Amino acid sequence: MRTLHPSTSEKRKRKLLQAAIYHYVRTGKPVGSQVIVDKYNFGMSSATVRNLLVDLEKEGFLIQPHTSAGRIPTDKGYRFYVDSLMEVQSLASAEEEKIRKEYHARSKELEDLMISTSHMLSSLSHYTGMVLSPRLDKSLLRRLQLIPLGGSQILVVVVSGTGLIRHRVVNLSKPVGPEHLETISSMLNSRLAGMPMSEVRTQILHHIESAQQDHEAMFSLAKDLAREAFDLRSEEGELYVDGQENIFSFPEMDDFKQLSGLLKIIEEKDMLTSVLERAMGKDGLSIKIGAENKQPELRGVSLVSSTYKMGDKTVGALGIMGPRRMEYGRMIALVEGVTRIVNQMLGKMSPHD
Repeated sequence: MRTLHPSTSEKRKRKLLQAAIYHYVRTGKPVGSQVIVDKYNFGMSSATVRNLLVDLEKEGFLIQPHTSAGRIPTDKGYRFYVDSLMEVQSLASAEEEKIRKEYHARSKELEDLMISTSHMLSSLSHYTGMVLSPRLDKSLLRRLQLIPLGGSQILVVVVSGTGLIRHRVVNLSKPVGPEHLETISSMLNSRLAGMPMSEVRTQILHHIESAQQDHEAMFSLAKDLAREAFDLRSEEGELYVDGQENIFSFPEMDDFKQLSGLLKIIEEKDMLTSVLERAMGKDGLSIKIGAENKQPELRGVSLVSSTYKMGDKTVGALGIMGPRRMEYGRMIALVEGVTRIVNQMLGKMSPHD
């Protein structure tokens, strides 16, 4: 009986594993030896294929859910498959042009861009799209507006240099008339525009304390603004999510406890925000498959994410959450393609003065 050289046997085994995972991703059906023989021209007998599948199962790349069934990939198998993708698909030029037109039509401000991006990722992948916006405290102040709401309440509208708009209702210690609010808004804009958001909190007090007119009322307002509207010490980027309902159609998502846990973290957003925050620690593409996710609620899914930039600075992250059985090549191409477009859009939005 002829014995194959170990390196030849290993190459066959890896090619077989790629074919088995590819077939399972496309069909969702466990893969048996006869399927490999019939569908893929490896020039191996059914018995040889069967033996190699047994080896791959022993090595932890495949698992046999039922004795009589074929085999399906493990998280380790998916990781091998992703790492061995020699040529990642690129977005078709027509599809990329369609995305660009959609962005130009809808994304006039940063918030619009974030909403459009999460929707685009979801609609093109048929999974759940996620975008973590830039943190407000990392931006420059473009302008602020103080709008009276009646009584001692005002609406503070803060616009960052990146176009991010935040609204916050502030309860004042004492009422301030509309004419005074207008005067204060003009003064603050003239003195604080272009300043880092992280410094605005202390500078409001400094500038109004030195003002001559209506000193007492203005200083009281400054304290209220600093306390409620510009306390950004715990400020995080806002998470935009689209396509939450798609998780109901994820393959393998038939465990009610797992499904409800996933729905809960999507609704509460804190965990997904922290996941994308961690992804920002490493520039570029990140792929977490099943158990590679530290959070138990995410171990039934895969996350394909990427960081995006404003100039040379990483400011946020975007990506998709989908089933472990996904077309990784296409999802990687989608995330990287959308990241390129977001980088370009942010480059146009960024102030150049």
